[in-house]
Amino acid sequence: MAAVSRARLARSPLRHLDVDAVGEAARIETRNREVHLPPITAYRWWARRTESINGAILDAFAKDRPGRLLVVDPFAGGGVIPLAAVVRGHRVYAQELNPWAAMGLAGMLGLAAATDLAAAGAELSKLARPLLDEAYGTRFSDGGHASISYTFRVAAADCPACREHLRLFPHALVSLRARREHGDPAAFLACPAGHVFAGVEAGIQKCGICGRATDPAASYSAARRVRCRRCGAVHALSALATGGAWVWEPVLVERVAGHRRELSEPTPDEIAQADKGRWSPQSNLGVIPEGQETAVLLRHGFRAWDDIYPDRQRHVLERLLLLANQVTGTEITLLALRLAVVGTAEMAGYLSRWDRYYLKSYESMAGHRFNFTTFAAEPNVWGNETAGRGTVVRRLSSFARAARWLRDHNVGDLKIQGPLPATRRRSAMSAWADVRVVEGSSERILLPDKAADLCLTDPPFHDDVQYDELSLPLRAWSNQSMDQLEGEAVVNGATGQNANDGEYRRLLTRIFREVHRTLRADGHLIFSYANREPRAWSALLGALHAAGFRAAGYAAVHSENETDIVKRDVRACTLDLLMDLVRMQCDVVEPCISPRIPETEEGRFLGLVGEAFARVHTLTEEDLSALERRLTASAFLAGHSRRPATAGAS
Repeated sequence: MAAVSRARLARSPLRHLDVDAVGEAARIETRNREVHLPPITAYRWWARRTESINGAILDAFAKDRPGRLLVVDPFAGGGVIPLAAVVRGHRVYAQELNPWAAMGLAGMLGLAAATDLAAAGAELSKLARPLLDEAYGTRFSDGGHASISYTFRVAAADCPACREHLRLFPHALVSLRARREHGDPAAFLACPAGHVFAGVEAGIQKCGICGRATDPAASYSAARRVRCRRCGAVHALSALATGGAWVWEPVLVERVAGHRRELSEPTPDEIAQADKGRWSPQSNLGVIPEGQETAVLLRHGFRAWDDIYPDRQRHVLERLLLLANQVTGTEITLLALRLAVVGTAEMAGYLSRWDRYYLKSYESMAGHRFNFTTFAAEPNVWGNETAGRGTVVRRLSSFARAARWLRDHNVGDLKIQGPLPATRRRSAMSAWADVRVVEGSSERILLPDKAADLCLTDPPFHDDVQYDELSLPLRAWSNQSMDQLEGEAVVNGATGQNANDGEYRRLLTRIFREVHRTLRADGHLIFSYANREPRAWSALLGALHAAGFRAAGYAAVHSENETDIVKRDVRACTLDLLMDLVRMQCDVVEPCISPRIPETEEGRFLGLVGEAFARVHTLTEEDLSALERRLTASAFLAGHSRRPATAGAS
C-alpha cells in the first residue's frame, strides 16, 4: 500500500463523527433553528439541513486536512452550509439556481452592523408613520390608542342552489381570547349560520345573535366540503370559489399597544379601514402558474399572485418598498431593509392560517406547501415588537440579532463576490473574496479544474419541495424573474420540469460531473439525503455512478425533530444518510465505514440504501432496479402515504 501515490488514497472523514452526539445536537437545533442559527432569519427557505450536522462534517474533514479550505456548495439554498464554513474560517463557493435564494444568501452573509440596521429601520419607520397610522391606527375597547395587529377575515359565498349567503368558517371555535396555556376558556365562536359571538371553549352554547345551538368542537368544512344550512345542499369549497365568487369579510381584529393585546369584533371604523375600496395598490405580481403546489390555489379561485393579498396589505407593502429607497445607508444596509420588507409577503393575508389555540399565524408556504384556509389572518405589515409574526419590525430585530451573532463568530465583515450569473467566465476565486455567490444552474460551476477541497452540499430531495413555485410570491415582490426555473433539480410532473425520474437523474449526473471536475484529486463530495421514494434513491445513486464517483464512507444521523408539526404522526423521514464520495480513480484504503444504523423501520430502510451506496462505483441498472424493489417492500413504506400531512390545511 505504501507504493500507492497519496493522491490515490482516501479515508472517510466520517470516521471522526460521533453519530449519537451529532444527532442529538441536530434534534436540539431543529426545535428552534432561529435561536441556534440566527442568520437564517434573513430569508425564507423551505428545506434547511442543520448546522449541527454540516458543522460536524467540516470539523471532521479538517482533522485530516487542516488549514483554510475552499468549500463548494452547488445547491446552496438556505445557506446553512456556507454559513457553517465561513464561521470555521474557510472560503466558500455557493451556487443556487433560484434568484431569491442567491440574493438572500448574499444578504445573509453580508448583513450590516446591528446599529446600522437599527438606524435604517428607524428612518423608514418615521417616513412610513402617516401611512401606518392610516392603515392600522385604532383604539382599544376602553378608548386607549392602539394599532391593529391582525384583521381576520372569513371567506363567504352564495349557495349555488338557493343563493343563501354562507360564511365558510372551518370550525365553530374561531379563536381563544388568550393562549391555551393561560387556562382562560374565553373564546370567539361561529354558529352554524356564520355569526361570530363571545363564548367559551367547551360546551353547547347559544348564538347571541340568532340563538342557534353551537358546539365549539364542530367542524364546518370537513374534507373541504360545506352543507348549506338552508337547503341542505353539499358543495366543495372549490366549487364555491368558481369565478372568484368568494368575498372575504372582516370578523375579528387583534389590537395591540406595547405588551397589551386585545382580540375583539371589529368596529365600523376598523371594517372601513379593511375595505378594499379604500386602498389603491398598483402592483402586478403576475399570473399563478399551474404546478404541483399552486394547484390548491387555482382550485380555490386565486388566479394572480395579487389575489392572495388584501388590497391594504398590497398597498402598504408597495409604499414601504418605495419609501425604503429614500432611506440613507450603505448598499448592504439597504439590501437588508428590502429583504425585511419583501419577507413580510410570505404572510399573505388570504393564505395565512390562524392557530386558534396559540394565537399566531402561519406563513403562506408553511410545511413546504401553500396554505389553504377559509379563515385568514391579514397582518399589520409593519408590526410591533410584541405581537405579530413575520412583520418588518420583527424581521429587522432578528436581522440585528443575526448581525451580532456573525460578529461574535468573527465573520462580521465577509468579502462577498456576487451574486454573479452562471454565464460568467470560469475563474479562480478572487484573492480578496471570502465568498463567491453564483446564481444559475450548477451544471456550470464558475471555478477552474481541481480547485476545491470539499464539496459539501444538500441536493434537492426529488419532488418533496417545489422551491420554484414556493418562491414565486417573494420573487414577484423582489422584481426578480418569474419564469419557470429551467434546470431545477426537482421532479414536478405538473409543470413538465424534470417530469420524470430519468430527467432528474440526468440533471444530477451533469451537476455531479461538474462537481467532479472542480474537486482536487484528493477532494471529497459529502452530502446528506433523505427520502421515502425508492426511485429518488435509484436516481441519486445512478447519477453518482455516472459522474465517476465511488463511496468512501456513509453514516445515518438524526436530522429532524420528530415532534415538529410537519413530522408528527406520519412516517416522515427523521434520519439523514450522510454519503462521502471520492473520485473513481482513488484507492479507498479502508472499506466504507460500518455505520451504526438505528434498529428502526427507517433505519433498516437506510441500511438497504447504504449497502447499495457502498458499491456505487460498480452499480448496474439491474442493481438499481433491485434496490427499488427492496425499498418498496420495506416495512418503512408499508401502508404509507408518501407525501406527509402538513400544517397548511385548515
